[in-house]
Amino acid sequence: MNKKQLLSIGLMLSLAQTGRAQELFPNTEPASNIPKGTLGIRLMSEFYKESNQLRNFNGLRLMYGLTPKLSVYLTAASSNHHKEKLPEEFPYHNTPERGVYKPYKFNGFSLYAKYRFLTRDRTNEHLRMAAYAEASAVNTAHDEGEPRLMDDTKGVGFGLISTYLKNKFAVSLTAGVILPGKFSGVQVDPIAGLPDIPTTVKYPTTINYSLSFGYLVYPRTYRSYKQPNINLYCEFMGKYYGDVRVWLTPYNAPEYEIRTSYFPKALQAGFYVDIVPGVQLILNSNTRIDFSTQLQFVKLSYARLYPQFNIGLQHYLYWK
Repeated sequence: MNKKQLLSIGLMLSLAQTGRAQELFPNTEPASNIPKGTLGIRLMSEFYKESNQLRNFNGLRLMYGLTPKLSVYLTAASSNHHKEKLPEEFPYHNTPERGVYKPYKFNGFSLYAKYRFLTRDRTNEHLRMAAYAEASAVNTAHDEGEPRLMDDTKGVGFGLISTYLKNKFAVSLTAGVILPGKFSGVQVDPIAGLPDIPTTVKYPTTINYSLSFGYLVYPRTYRSYKQPNINLYCEFMGKYYGDVRVWLTPYNAPEYEIRTSYFPKALQAGFYVDIVPGVQLILNSNTRIDFSTQLQFVKLSYARLYPQFNIGLQHYLYWK
């Protein structure tokens, strides 16, 4: 047996152990890492019905284990969530626009890094903690206050993840901060014949949080890494964010800032928690298929309608 075969078997056994940990949450990151030298490819899709439109987000993510403790992700995102310009009469209109046609467009790239700094292992039990940082070059005409670096706004973020495993049950807690950048663009002037209105939007500093539970329902006993795994999940995901700030420069007039009191709710400070039940199938310890449904639980997100359906397909490759 050559060196590559030995490394491949080691990788598969490592991923089998990860699958047994029930830490491959469909929508949130665990504190565990991708094994060193492993390349992961993930396709993600989110969709919901909005009036007569189907809103859709698609992401392609490349993941790599740089060291046993450090993993890096690069994500390319596209969606039909945004236009090239901000809506007419922004920010006074009833944000967000409902049922308005928006073309599919490539939104940009985001980078994510996760470093596991604590590992406490016991028989059939462990605790792990990791720190993460993210940065986004996405720059879209986002017309809601809630930011998401992967699809809506440029900026940076960071936070902590704690994951605990006991036998077939895993729980993970994430808390982080998003520091989005400004969007500088235009909106259509409602008066025919006038040029578009230069508009600057400062999205609010945001706290994101999640609590995720996972449970292995099949198999009852492991005999081979080729056995399929079926895991059930329930995740609670939400954000707290402040008021959006907006500056306009109308035709032949100086720039001025809009008072927050004039904003619709989607641009004012708020918070929410969604509940996201899901199911996952893992094949040969290196391929996973996720399906989950995002539902309103406490308050609501103005960046989507409910229910939202999430699908993920992920595969790991040994990489020299």
